[in-house]
Amino acid sequence: MKRILILKTGELSRRVTAALGPYERAFLNLLGDDRCIVVDARKEALPEPDWAGIIITGSAASTYDGEAWVVRSEDFLKRAAGRAIPLYGVCFGHQLLAQTFGGKVEQCPQGWELGTVSLTLTSEGKTDPLFVAAPESFAAHQSHKDVVVALPPGAVALAHNDHCTYQAFALGDHIWGTQFHAEFTSTIMENQIHWLTSILQPEAFARWQSDTQLLRDRLLAEVRDTPAAQRCLENFVRIVESHSRLQI
Repeated sequence: MKRILILKTGELSRRVTAALGPYERAFLNLLGDDRCIVVDARKEALPEPDWAGIIITGSAASTYDGEAWVVRSEDFLKRAAGRAIPLYGVCFGHQLLAQTFGGKVEQCPQGWELGTVSLTLTSEGKTDPLFVAAPESFAAHQSHKDVVVALPPGAVALAHNDHCTYQAFALGDHIWGTQFHAEFTSTIMENQIHWLTSILQPEAFARWQSDTQLLRDRLLAEVRDTPAAQRCLENFVRIVESHSRLQI
C-alpha cells in the first residue's frame, strides 16, 4: 500500500526537539510510523510524486525568499497535484501550497501569531472534509510571522480569525492548507512559546504592547488542548484512504 509522504521543510526550536525529537515526530506520533515516509526537502532529493498523500510541514523559512529548495518543492507539488495526490500543508506548508498555485505570502503586519487562539469556520469550512466534526469555533496552536494574503485562483477560505484572514483554505478536492499547527500538542506549544519569547523582541508581537515576561506568562496561561484542530490530520488520512480506494 502506498504511504503518506511527510515533506519536511524545517525544524522546530531546540527546546521543542530536546523533548520531542526531530520535528517529524509530532506528525508520526499522531499518524504512526508505518503509515508515513519522511523526506527533508532542504537536504534530500525529492522522489517521484507517487504517494497516497503528502503532508508539508512548518518551517522557519519564508516561501518568498527564493531559496533553491523552495523552488524545487514547488515543482514537486505541482507534479503531485497533476496526479491528483491529496496535499495538506501546515503553517509554512500552507503558505507554500498557496504560493505554488498562484497565491501570495507576506510578512504579517500584525507581527507574530503565537500560542493557542480561537478560529472560526467559514460557510465552506463547515462542510469541508478536512473539518468533519469540528465546531464552528475552535482552538488551534499558532507559531508564525508570515501569512497568506491572497489565495490561489479557485481556492476557498475555510477558517479565519482577527489576526489572519486565511487560516485555512481548500483548492479543488485535493489540496488543503492550515495556517495553524494541527500536529502540535499543548507541550509542544508551551515549549515553542518559551523559546520564541526568549529570542524575539517584544516588538515582534505587534498586537501586544508588553514586555517579554508578561507576554510569555499570558501566552502560557492561554495554552489548552486543541482536539478539533488536531483532528484535521485524522480527517486528511480519511481523505487519503478514500482517494486510494477510488484508485483501485
